[in-house]
Amino acid sequence: MSRRTPAIIVGLAYTALVLLVTLGPVPQRLVGSQSARGVLAWREWFDPATWTTGSVLEFAANVLLFAPWGALALLVVGARRWWLAILAGLALTTLIEIAQIPTARISDPRDLVANLAGTMLGVLLALVVEGIRARTRAFDPAPVA
Repeated sequence: MSRRTPAIIVGLAYTALVLLVTLGPVPQRLVGSQSARGVLAWREWFDPATWTTGSVLEFAANVLLFAPWGALALLVVGARRWWLAILAGLALTTLIEIAQIPTARISDPRDLVANLAGTMLGVLLALVVEGIRARTRAFDPAPVA
C-alpha cells in the first residue's frame, strides 16, 4: 500500500461530502438571488453588489469547507506539486458552481473565491506541517546500536 493511499481514500470520502453539501437538495430556492447564468455571467464578477452582499460567516464557512480538501489534495499530489492541489481545487469548485446553475442552489462568484481560498489555505497549512515534519526527521539523532 502506497504512503498516499490513506490520503486518497479520505480525500475521496471528503470530496463526496463536499459534493453532498454543495450540490445536495435544499428546501427552497431564493428567487432573484443570482443571475440566470451564475458564475458564468461575467457581469456578476464586476458588480460591486456581488462582493458587498452576503454574509461574512457564509464566506468563512466556504473557506473552512475547502481547507481540509486542500490539505488532503496536497497529501495526494505531494509537496513538490502543491500547485496541482490548488488547480484541482479550482477545477472542483468551478465544476460545483457550474453544476449549481440549473438547480435550486446558488451559483455565486463569492463562493468560488471562498472555496479557492479554502483550498489554498489547506495547501499552505499542509505545506507547513510537511516542512516541520521534514525538519524534525532531519534533526532526529541516529539510533544507538
